[in-house]
Amino acid sequence: MKKILAIIGVIVFGIAMFFTGFFVRNYTNPDLVSLKFILDKYKKHYLEQEDNYLDIMVEGLLDQYSEYYTKEEYELIKKSAKGVRSGIGITVVNQGGNVYVTGIKGNSPAEIAGVTSGGYIVGMKKATETTFQSLDYNKFSSLIDTYADGEKFTIKVDYGEEQKTYELAKREYNETYVFYTDFSSSYRFTDWGGKSLELVQYESELSSIMPSDTAYLKYLSFNGTSNDLYSSAKQVDKVMEIFEQTGKTKIIIDLRGNGGGFMDIMCDISSHFIGAEKNDRVLVSYALYKDGKKDEFKSAQAKYSNYGFNSIIILADWNTASASEAFIGACLDYDYRNVVKVVLSRNPQGVYKTYGKGIMQTTFENFTVGDAIKLTTAKIYWPKSNVSIHGVGITKNLSGFSNKILEAPYVENQDYELAYALTL
Repeated sequence: MKKILAIIGVIVFGIAMFFTGFFVRNYTNPDLVSLKFILDKYKKHYLEQEDNYLDIMVEGLLDQYSEYYTKEEYELIKKSAKGVRSGIGITVVNQGGNVYVTGIKGNSPAEIAGVTSGGYIVGMKKATETTFQSLDYNKFSSLIDTYADGEKFTIKVDYGEEQKTYELAKREYNETYVFYTDFSSSYRFTDWGGKSLELVQYESELSSIMPSDTAYLKYLSFNGTSNDLYSSAKQVDKVMEIFEQTGKTKIIIDLRGNGGGFMDIMCDISSHFIGAEKNDRVLVSYALYKDGKKDEFKSAQAKYSNYGFNSIIILADWNTASASEAFIGACLDYDYRNVVKVVLSRNPQGVYKTYGKGIMQTTFENFTVGDAIKLTTAKIYWPKSNVSIHGVGITKNLSGFSNKILEAPYVENQDYELAYALTL
């Protein structure tokens, strides 16, 4: 009997301590009391209650780069980080209310269908419909969400001199990030037909304009965290082997439309292109946090000396952002051989600049529920010049680099940036 009473006493004591802790926590943190009060009353009484009320609350608190994810959304985010995407693979921006295509993801339904960037999506219709619905940006975003995976629909894209139509259907696909061309061959990565991802040759009209000593590398995103070729860093490694084996000495790196991604991937990519001694690991960027903490990002072992670069030309536009801008900064800061040039595109307002995102986000997972919140946590700086381009972007007026940052002369309906890079 005494043993039973002792066990009951321990249980009662534990419960008492739990509730004591609960009330002490609430007493010492009145914000929690107020937050619980607001949520309880909202869910019980608010006439126009939204199921996604957490999203709405967070949206009012955070900047445009921070976000709350439900458990289901966060699972998709983690898959996306590895390169597994879902959708059609078209990146669009709101340009005066119109739907402007800024990029096409590799291996996506859009890329396979032949959609290219640089046009406006002006119409959309389901396979069962006979006429196109006209679109603005908001209507496009809401309409495409109503299509189920596998459901066929057609988009109409206006490229200025002509309009083209493409049949698409949303599906899951493995994204590829790298396209490589020289004067004799073009290479890309594909897993079409159910194969594992592999480097394959393909026909590209760019080969005909490449000088014999020059290669062109289109890099879409600092993403793909896998340990195999589904990693964008591994894809860059693979094509740079071709660059080295064929004795090229000049490279054009196309970061137009590259909105960034993971800083650790930027560290891997930069090892090929920053002026550092073989196998050195050098600082390529650093972050300063709210509490004053400094986080340093160092390159993978440098491979720069493998190539004997005579010229590295980086193409950038108004959608070149974040990790892309950090990468450009590292290349400029370590350009001791004076071989790096950055060629800027003109944005729709006629201004030559990159996006201007010099801040970093950290995602915190709620392991109890599975949801997560992504928060802006630090400001990013270039490694040696200590430049932060946040809110400004990379422009030719950037102090100390004006002779390395160039504005491509604008020519309508032409790839004037690439044409200008080739003259350099």
